[in-house]
Amino acid sequence: MTARQPTPNARLSAFLSRFSPETVALVKRCLPKLRRTFAGATELVYDYSNSNYLVVAFGLSEKGYEAIVALGVSPRWVRLYFQDGKLLPDPNGRLEGSGAKARSVTLKAASDLDHADIRALFKAAIKHSGATFRKTRSTRMVIKSASKKKRPKKAGRA
Repeated sequence: MTARQPTPNARLSAFLSRFSPETVALVKRCLPKLRRTFAGATELVYDYSNSNYLVVAFGLSEKGYEAIVALGVSPRWVRLYFQDGKLLPDPNGRLEGSGAKARSVTLKAASDLDHADIRALFKAAIKHSGATFRKTRSTRMVIKSASKKKRPKKAGRA
């Protein structure tokens, strides 16, 4: 008899358990808002326990690079990442970062997601992605990857 695999929600809860209660509470208040905003999206969960980091991304497929937004969780902060943030209109200067593509907003409270400027960024990000979500009102969660212990590098040839 094989052991039952934990559900994706149970695995997400287990991944979150290593963070502070305040961080877990913030993430648990943000996720339902993101699920409503991106209803019908695929919710990808990436656990990087070796670096104490967790990502929950929302997009149309199981390919992380196609995600529209992602919630990044670390012990020090929770950030909302916009995959193509560099290309989005940001008249209020909310987006942080200087990378080639992505930009982020540091979240202090779940209510930050309700601000008009963040809602406008959501709308612009969806439009920019060309996404058309399924008619269903629920997201589908996929545990995409879990950190594995790093293997030692092989010695190079002489």
